[in-house]
Amino acid sequence: MIAAIVLPVLVAACAATTDSRDVGLDRQQLDDYLKQCTASHGYDPEAASDLGPYVLGTGEREWRECVYRGLEKFLIPNTLSPEAYRKAIAEDREMTASVAGGTMTRTQRRARVEVLLEEIERIEEQNRVKLEQAQTAHRLVQEEMRRQLDNTRRSMIVPLGR
Repeated sequence: MIAAIVLPVLVAACAATTDSRDVGLDRQQLDDYLKQCTASHGYDPEAASDLGPYVLGTGEREWRECVYRGLEKFLIPNTLSPEAYRKAIAEDREMTASVAGGTMTRTQRRARVEVLLEEIERIEEQNRVKLEQAQTAHRLVQEEMRRQLDNTRRSMIVPLGR
């Protein structure tokens, strides 16, 4: 479940922070890592729909921890908003404990995860816009400095030619 919800947002987040070649590599690495998590822990989020509302699947908690490690390894180093992801991971851990403890349903957790991912997407977009604005401002300053340097050089050459 989390992989199906998380991956599209994660890939969009990676796209906001890296060039397209890196995004493909990061996505493939993360996809491969998530498959390893499923194989290692025997939990498949796609097959977990038959579980009761307060039941964790066999290996689910370990699978989720594996997913968090993958996010820390492949996504968070390339994002503009690492703390938003870390906050979501911490909240997901708490919600998973609540599901196991019978105080939150799997459906409630899924709905909250979707909200968290929407928040991350919004934050990533805001940060991407800020980064683009900063890069544009930097480019304009560099161009102005080059123009001024060129003018200074020309003004120094003209007197020497007289």
